Amino acid sequence: MAQTQRPQQLEGLQPDTNPALIRFQTEFTLTIRPGQDGVRPLTLLTQDIQRLQIVLAKCKRLKEMADVDVPKSYAWLAPYTSKHTPISLLSSSPPDLRIITRPLHTRLSLSSAGMPVDDLTNIEVIRNDWVQNKARQDVQVGENVTIRIRVGTFNVNGKMPSQDLASWVAGRSEKSHENRELQDDGKSIPALKRLSHLPLGEISPDSASASRGSLKSETQSINTQATTLSSSSTLVADDDPDVLVLGFQELDLSTEALLYSTGTTREDAWCMAVFAGLGEKGVWYEKLVSKQLVGMLLLVIVKKSITACFRDIKMTAAGAGIMGLMGNKGGTAIRLTLTPPGTPNSPNPSPTVLTFVNTHLAAFDEMADKRNADFHDLGTKLKFNTGSTYDVDGNGNFPSPLSIYESDVLIWMVHLNYRVDLQDADVRGLLVSDIGDNVQTLLKYDQLKNAQRDHRAFDNFVEHPISHIPTYRFSAGVLTDDMGFDRKRKPAWTDRILHLSAPSIGIQQLSYTSHPEITMSDHRPVSAEFSLQLGIIDAPNYYSVVHKLYHGVSDFEESAEPPKVKLDNDTVIFGKISYRQRVSQSLGIQNQGNVPCAFHFIPQDSEMSIHPEWMCITPMTVCFTFHLSCYYVAELGQGLLLPKEKTVINFTAHVDNNSAAKLNLVSRHIQYTLILHTALGQDYFITVTGEYQHTCFANSLSLLTRLPGPIRDLENLEALLPERLAINAPREIMRLVNWMMANAINVDGLFVSSAEEQLISIVRECLDTGADFPKVMKDDPRLALAVAQTLLQLLDSLPEPVIPVSLYARCAQVTSRDEAFEFLDELPSEAVNVWISITAFVHFIGQQASVGDSEASQGKAERLAAIFAPVFLRDDTSSYPPISPIGKRNFLLHFIS
Repeated sequence: MAQTQRPQQLEGLQPDTNPALIRFQTEFTLTIRPGQDGVRPLTLLTQDIQRLQIVLAKCKRLKEMADVDVPKSYAWLAPYTSKHTPISLLSSSPPDLRIITRPLHTRLSLSSAGMPVDDLTNIEVIRNDWVQNKARQDVQVGENVTIRIRVGTFNVNGKMPSQDLASWVAGRSEKSHENRELQDDGKSIPALKRLSHLPLGEISPDSASASRGSLKSETQSINTQATTLSSSSTLVADDDPDVLVLGFQELDLSTEALLYSTGTTREDAWCMAVFAGLGEKGVWYEKLVSKQLVGMLLLVIVKKSITACFRDIKMTAAGAGIMGLMGNKGGTAIRLTLTPPGTPNSPNPSPTVLTFVNTHLAAFDEMADKRNADFHDLGTKLKFNTGSTYDVDGNGNFPSPLSIYESDVLIWMVHLNYRVDLQDADVRGLLVSDIGDNVQTLLKYDQLKNAQRDHRAFDNFVEHPISHIPTYRFSAGVLTDDMGFDRKRKPAWTDRILHLSAPSIGIQQLSYTSHPEITMSDHRPVSAEFSLQLGIIDAPNYYSVVHKLYHGVSDFEESAEPPKVKLDNDTVIFGKISYRQRVSQSLGIQNQGNVPCAFHFIPQDSEMSIHPEWMCITPMTVCFTFHLSCYYVAELGQGLLLPKEKTVINFTAHVDNNSAAKLNLVSRHIQYTLILHTALGQDYFITVTGEYQHTCFANSLSLLTRLPGPIRDLENLEALLPERLAINAPREIMRLVNWMMANAINVDGLFVSSAEEQLISIVRECLDTGADFPKVMKDDPRLALAVAQTLLQLLDSLPEPVIPVSLYARCAQVTSRDEAFEFLDELPSEAVNVWISITAFVHFIGQQASVGDSEASQGKAERLAAIFAPVFLRDDTSSYPPISPIGKRNFLLHFIS
């Protein structure tokens, strides 16, 4: 029940009447929550206190009647009066991955202090999460089971297989693959005589059906002769994958395929090519299931020894092409329920649900928004049926279809068609150049990466870092560039593999690569390998423990006794807090009451966050003081404590560029009040204090030029020099440049090679305090490398880069050295001095390293330009049209080459 006060003006008074004559009217909100899932709560709003008291009295009487033990003679009433465990906790289907992968605090009602918090809903969320995780912890038996999954995606452009697929399907080099033949064009293909007496290009429907054997489309294929794993086995006996999942796109480009089914001829051909790619190990595997929609095919192949572990296989497909329905674009999905073999300790292990999705989204550069929409649309359309339309569950309801997200692991292998938001010349120029990490530069403009960053598509999905060149578009018989890309189609990473997994699944991605040696299509295939660690959970025991745990904490919100906790302290003292240096403190919290307690942090007001930007809150070790251990939930210090239990909350201060830019403008002493809220109980206020060590990093150039001395000596902002007395350039930058000019001009790898973080920290502290740099050890380049990296980090930390973002487009259009120097007239004086000092030094070391060798000198300059351009003129992916990274480098080259 919540109470609010609203001002009510007395009748006849004008708006500017004395506030003392305005009375406040109290409103009460009463929410009655039934103890069943799916039943909406009843909310009442009233100003009539007397009638509210009558309602509360009747509710209390009914509650007391419900709490009375049912006599044996009325045992039949027990199912109607007992509190049931929520269906969500007992469901055999995993919860929605889009929900459980979110931090728990984002699922809570976090109303600010002084405002009503929906404690009952929060208790339910925290309690259910606690029960599920605690139950898994309590009933896990034996060692984890490991399963290795290899996933691949390939847009075959309507082609039939004509090359060896070993590197893609098995991860083996073509050179090590045996039994190969050569086509007239010199490309290697596998010998397929074991699988078919016909060349792949000549397979007829009749002969294909005869040779298919156990390969069955859209059906489960179980080899009755296969042996299952023994109770002591694991799913992995070697480095070969246990499960092979391959997604094909554009399998059939014919017009007929859009109108009606054209059979399984192409599927059979590609399936046989896949088994041929497995080589002599192909006999270990068999096709488990496949699903095709026009040109999209999803194929699952497993080791025969574990076929029996896969049950309850489901398939679905949905179109997203013409009019949003046609199957030229869309997706297919397969859902597998993997049940490890039983053991004496766990005869009925809990299954793990694996879902694989293969999609083909809208083409063309400008269709990014359509691709994002298609992703969300397919996420809604792709549903797995749970039974026939006549099947009903125990409550007489028709079963609801299962979402692709109701899985333990979801792997999305796709021809996504996301492109790179840069001009064609920039993309090709960066790919051809071997200067700098150009793949990572291009990926900053990748449409998929930016859609994920802005939460427009594939939110929370994980993609392994990309190190391979774009996989689209290569074409035979057309004009291509030096790398083989079609000159009419801009290169892009259109073929991707992403995954989403439950926190209870240990998943590790072992590889992510393309296979440029397979050249039959205009795309290059992509593969990824995953290792899954699956805990052995005894299913019947799990549900029993869930019941027990839930009923142990099911009604504490109905107790007349409020929760009571004790904090070890109400103050967290960090001491000195420095830039990029982590400082941690901990605080114990104990439940001293007789009922369980749910707790979490709330913000001070609706405009503030739970904690300051420079701090994070994480769980720590649990102290065992009761028969059950406290399970501490995820981030931000929310959890559930049983009576007498204690846990520890960890607070960590870490100042990065964003927070340093704000802290540098305030006094040294920083203080923040955290609010720990106990559900249906009181709030506890925790004061966090620290002494911030001001740094020259993350300050504007204009502020640095007004420092009268080292920034650590600055008492307050009033002590800054007047603008008319500002120095020409920040002394910290000039100090670094001058030191390198005197001590490092002959050091190899300056700015290029990485440096030790400890040394960088020492150099940074010297800049902030004015202390001397460490003594140079003879023939030891480590300090020089650290000074060089410190300069790069200092430039990168500036809130506004040396060249203002508003001038980037003009910089990229500069075509001559004279024009470049004239451009500097538009910069503030401090920026001009910094630019000239650094570029002059960079030019000098480039010339020193390559005296008499103009080609080497130019190569050195280009490498340095690739390093300095992103800090002088930062990559801005939000601008449209995007600014050319090559144009930025060329602008810098006018000064240093």
